[in-house]
Formats: sequence, structure tokens, C-alpha cells
Amino acid sequence: DLAKLGIKLFQNKDPDVTYMSLNMKDPIIGGMSLEKIALRRAMAMSYNHEDEIRQVYKGQASTAEMFIPDGVQGFDPKYKSSIGYNPLLANKLLDKFGYKKGKDGYRTLPNGQPLTIKFLTQSSSKDMIVSELWKKNLDAIGLKSAFIVSNFADNMKTAMQCKYMVWGSAWIADYPEGENFAQLLYGPNSGRGNLSCYESKAYDALYNSALKLEPQQRLPIYEKISRQIEADNPWIVGNTRLRSWLMHPQVQGYKAH
Repeated sequence: DLAKLGIKLFQNKDPDVTYMSLNMKDPIIGGMSLEKIALRRAMAMSYNHEDEIRQVYKGQASTAEMFIPDGVQGFDPKYKSSIGYNPLLANKLLDKFGYKKGKDGYRTLPNGQPLTIKFLTQSSSKDMIVSELWKKNLDAIGLKSAFIVSNFADNMKTAMQCKYMVWGSAWIADYPEGENFAQLLYGPNSGRGNLSCYESKAYDALYNSALKLEPQQRLPIYEKISRQIEADNPWIVGNTRLRSWLMHPQVQGYKAH
């Protein structure tokens, strides 16, 4: 019916990336000891982003390989993440670092204390589906999950105080250069844009070295930054969303940018 009216469809990827922020100051999942890194890595490997793309975005998204999206200076179309969907390996990683399963099938901390991954979330239908997917995927590796439903403003306040465990977020470019995304994990921005409250000398050194270069020279640094994110897992990088525009025939020459 729309086509009969001369209305045309134009689709393009948004210059954005979705991600799960993991609070690096949380006593359960935060910190840089090997067992904490293993827990965050296992969570990242447990989640099937393709299910989210199908169920939440109805196919209107693509898996993000790096923290900088397509269309932004610093994006490398050849870059491949070192962390893929692999629940079998995630289970082995948790076994190796002492997260033992109890009689209920859920794992405990290496010291035997209970372990529950707690998510901040909202009450929209989209958030409910994402919560169901996370529960399903974490169940598959023996991690118990809980979901704290509130509103966006209160969740943001809690995140900025570094008083949460996991929260889903997204960033769309303010300007088309990778620094706009890299600053989201820069240590001095902790508790502001850096909602993971992530402080890493290695990351900060890479970030500062990138700023000393012209934007077109920063790609190798941004690739190292992306690998540092994969090594420490303050984020679980998700998807880049596809935007669909419908245009009446009298609109000529329009292109989203």
C-alpha cells in the first residue's frame, strides 16, 4: 500500500553500539583478579546476540565486532572480536576458576558463597525480552540471575554512583570519530560517561596516545583499545541497529548521515 503511494524505503546502520555495562567496582563481578575476569568473560561468551537480533530487533540490527560502529572514523570492517558465542567454553572457564555447581544446578563463588548476577532493567516489552534472553543464556552456564526493574532515570543515578552490577546501555555517535566511544571507558570519566566505573592504566595509556594523533592515524590504537576491552570485559559489546526511513515521492535526494 505504501509503495503504491510512491513511498520509498531507505535503510542505513545507525552510528551506534549497544552493550552491557559491567560495574568494575562491584564486589562480585568487578576487579581484575583472574577469577573475576573469567566470570565476566564467561558471561560474554554465554550470550547469543543473534537471538536478540531476531527477537528484539526483528532482524533490524547486526552484531558489533568492535566498540566503534560502522560509519564512524576508527571502525575497521575487517576486525573480528576474540569473544564469540560459546557456552561450552564458558562452562569450562567457570569450572577452571572454581565456580562450582550446587545441588540446584547454579554455581557458587570460588569461596562457596552464593552467586547471583543482578541486572538493572526497565519495564518495556523490549527490556523484558532481553531479560528473558539473559536468564536463558546464563542458566545454560549455571549462573543464577535476577532483574531489578525500575525507570531509566533511577537506573542512571544508580549506575553513576557505581552501585549496581549489570545494566544494558547504548551509545549513538555525537560526532563521527572513535574517541566519542573510547571516552566511555576512560578512567577519569568513571561515574559519568564511564558507567562501568572502569579504571585501567593500560586502557588510559592507549586512549591518551590516540589523542596525540590525527583522527585518520588512530585506527591501530583503536584496534588495541578494542582488544583491551575484550581482555578486561568492562563491556559486553552487543549490536549496531538498522534505521529504516520512509520517504514520500516529493522528498528528493535525502540521505541520513
